[in-house]
Amino acid sequence: MVVIKPTPSFYGDDQLSAYLSLLKLSAIKGQPSLANLNSIVRAHLMTIPWENTQMHYEAAGYMDVAPEAIYKRAVVERAGGSYCFGQQTLMLGMLLAMGYRAYGCTGRVNTAPEATDPVQFEARAHLVLLVQIPNSQLTPSETGNETYVVDVGFGLGIVRPMLFKDGEEMSGLFPPEIHRLVKTYHPGSSLDTTDPSTQPFAEEWRLEINTTRTGQELPLGSWRTLYQFSLNQYYLEEFEWMSHMVQSHPKSFFWNNLAVVLYTPASGESTEGGTKMGVKVMMGPKITYREEGKYEILREMKNEADRIAGLKEYFNIDYPLDAAVNVQNKHELPLEGSLGRRTSAAGSSERDSDYFRTAMRAGLATIILEDNVESTLG
Repeated sequence: MVVIKPTPSFYGDDQLSAYLSLLKLSAIKGQPSLANLNSIVRAHLMTIPWENTQMHYEAAGYMDVAPEAIYKRAVVERAGGSYCFGQQTLMLGMLLAMGYRAYGCTGRVNTAPEATDPVQFEARAHLVLLVQIPNSQLTPSETGNETYVVDVGFGLGIVRPMLFKDGEEMSGLFPPEIHRLVKTYHPGSSLDTTDPSTQPFAEEWRLEINTTRTGQELPLGSWRTLYQFSLNQYYLEEFEWMSHMVQSHPKSFFWNNLAVVLYTPASGESTEGGTKMGVKVMMGPKITYREEGKYEILREMKNEADRIAGLKEYFNIDYPLDAAVNVQNKHELPLEGSLGRRTSAAGSSERDSDYFRTAMRAGLATIILEDNVESTLG
């Protein structure tokens, strides 16, 4: 059993108020209940885009995930969001400021191309939050020991707090998607997991999904691993170091691609009181929209001017047209060739198995495999 003690936040009361105002949730301040945790996660996903545009359109090419930096970008300037380390840092600080008990742990993303392939884990490069409800906010059915997995940083992952329980299943964005949480071990562990005294040191937790990368339901009883995490606590300084690796390694998905995800209320749903969501995704040469029973291409992009316009129109991320030169300088590519696929100066494609493996770390392969998406998600 995990017991999380109350911890001071690195954000102040005024910053919490500004964040809740941005999410249109000012009325819930001071009420850290499970219902309000659900509301915060939903509103965050629909307000602050998951994205890595700073890496590509700003001259410094740097995603600053320090608490004050992500707060300034997402809340003060409302200029965009971040990927997992920035998103989850902001979420962690605000949940602590609300009065929730929470901490961050890290995981390894599975980059295996197919559900039937053995897992292929990267180094630790994903941030997961574990959250508990204060005793003063418990309902009669809660004991105070319930823990919830919160993850607003995986792009296309869980969209609600998930009960931290072995075998727990939770519906995804829309049918047939289901997520499952299972206790497990790293397949390469040197620890003797048959020894009861050793097992606690080797235990990890795996988040799985019952669909393929292209959205098709797997055979009953089959699951695809998204990522696996342990319960050890990690700290702000480590988040920043891990983020540096993610954004600077030449094989990283984020180094090689620009991607944006923003959730929206599904058709007929309100922002505040609804339960169903759709999702807009920019990946490669397309901006797409999905909700239950609907798949739509919102925009097809042929060059950086198209993409910069699409960022503003669909995600409210604003860059001047001349920012495109930073994409060209970073990858030494013609602007027309930089939409989601790296091409060498000679024009040879590098969209090989390494590309698909790195793409999997963002949970975005559904969008990358565009030839198959329309038939499976339409």
